Amino acid sequence: MKFGFMTQLQIPRPWTETSERNAFWNGLDQGVAAEAAGFEYYWITEQHFFIEIGHSPASDMYLAALSQRTTTLRLALGVVLMPIHNPVSIAERVATLDVLSNGRVEFGTGRGTSGYIAEGMGLDPSESREVAQEHLDAVLKMFDADYFEGYQGKHVNLPPRHMVPRHIQRPHPPLWTAASNLETYEHAASQGFGVVGVTRSSIPEVKAAVAKYHATVKVTDPANFIARKPNHKTAVFGIGYCDKDDQVGRDVGCAAARWYYGDNDAELNPVRFATAGGVEKVKARMSGLSNDNLIDNGMALGGDPDTFCRIVENWASTGIDQMIFMIQAGDTTHDQVMRSIDLIGEKVIPRFQD
Repeated sequence: MKFGFMTQLQIPRPWTETSERNAFWNGLDQGVAAEAAGFEYYWITEQHFFIEIGHSPASDMYLAALSQRTTTLRLALGVVLMPIHNPVSIAERVATLDVLSNGRVEFGTGRGTSGYIAEGMGLDPSESREVAQEHLDAVLKMFDADYFEGYQGKHVNLPPRHMVPRHIQRPHPPLWTAASNLETYEHAASQGFGVVGVTRSSIPEVKAAVAKYHATVKVTDPANFIARKPNHKTAVFGIGYCDKDDQVGRDVGCAAARWYYGDNDAELNPVRFATAGGVEKVKARMSGLSNDNLIDNGMALGGDPDTFCRIVENWASTGIDQMIFMIQAGDTTHDQVMRSIDLIGEKVIPRFQD
């Protein structure tokens, strides 16, 4: 079992003049601490316009900064919102990050969970799926050779050009896609992509999705994978907190999960989680469960190291390859995040090392 740390630079109200600056620098310190604690991956999401939930619109720049403070940590773009970026820029920036990190990039792709972002970029959300696929196809062609022979599509027309810099990992960094719904697992498998899901889906649901993922991999002709080097890995991320005191861990972890899944950004809630049925559906599911229910179902992670290990064991039973913790969420403080990272590294990760 591999372990990852995820952030999206959440900044709950009320804010001060230094709130953003502190969040950015604290996140880098958390990445350094995660590497020292034995985490192998650091994931950062790309967020736009959601003023509390994520101040990370330039995730590749952020990972570039972290690359200079770490040596082994895999730096995971989770994910690049493909429809809103020029594919040339995506290829160039991913390659630049791969060079700066000496080949540590994980390249997550997706189209986003809300048309709100596409609209904010002046794009038509109804075309986002087609545009995302064309942009991805073009980027992979750019990764293929030093000289890109061009791409002609319905939405994208690019002339031939030399592509620089060249990425270190060949034929390309490991490819992932985000799964905000369970059907995405099967689609990711058919493309040769790894998949990152969320723990708001129940353990039985994810177990079935992971089984379907691997079944799809087995029956798909490798020639049909669009990934030049398939990445047949599955991961889930969950929001939580590990503390020496079990009750404190439960309370802080569940409060963070409830905040993330709806108790924030009140004016933006109607547009969040669009592909998961809307935020009201997500909030209703969360509010109908006690803290104990959330933890027992694996939808939040909280408690002391023994409780945390039992939760991870339950998720490991789904067949996933990586467990990702989002600890910097809601009102959880930087000091709490750092203590939780250290405790997970000392008491949890060693129990699951291969």
